[in-house]
Parts: sequence; structure tokens; C-alpha cells
Amino acid sequence: MADRRTEISLRAAGLALLVGTALGGCEATRGVAELTDLATKPGDPKPFVTETRPQDPKYIPIGTTVTRPAKRKTVEEFKELEAELEAKRISNDAAGAQAQSLGKVLPPPAPAPAPPPLPTE
Repeated sequence: MADRRTEISLRAAGLALLVGTALGGCEATRGVAELTDLATKPGDPKPFVTETRPQDPKYIPIGTTVTRPAKRKTVEEFKELEAELEAKRISNDAAGAQAQSLGKVLPPPAPAPAPPPLPTE
């Protein structure tokens, strides 16, 4: 009895391995998988895709270093940036204070109504 179970388990594992390899796209079994309709070849992209994508996307490869020096900001540019950020912080603080005061003045919203009971069949 145990030998039969072992044999069935080994066959199932082998079948799972074969199907997994075929669906995984390995070249050794890809042809068989395509013939049995377990795998397909990717189709050509639609015309709007090929028209809108550049032919040479000019990606920056991973691991490259910057070959040009970065433009440094002057002291005046830093002061201007600091002033903009400070103005935005003050604006955000004012908006938060206004929302907090409105939360104290307005009554809380009413709870959502309960859904109707389901019909019994």
C-alpha cells in the first residue's frame, strides 16, 4: 500500500515539475508547451504603443556614476528656498489650525444607516 502511494506521489511530483517547467518558459520544453497550448508566444505590441514609445529610450544603466559635476546652489538660492519652505510650513500650520477649530465647532456626522435585512428564502 505504501509503495503504491509513493509511486503515485512520485508521478504527481514529476508531472508537476514537467508542467511547471513548461509554463515557466524554459526553452527545452517551450516548443512542446506551445504545441499543447500550455504556453503562447508574446504577440507584437499594438500600433499606438510602438508609435508613442521612443526607439532609443536612453535609460541610465544601474551602477553608473555621474560624470558631470552637479550644479551647486548659491547662498541666495538657498535663502530663497528656505523662505519658500517656511512660507509653506506657515500655510500648512494655518490650514491645520482652521481644520481643528472647525472640528470643535461642527457637530459630528450622523452614523451611516444600517443596511436593510436580507430577504429570507
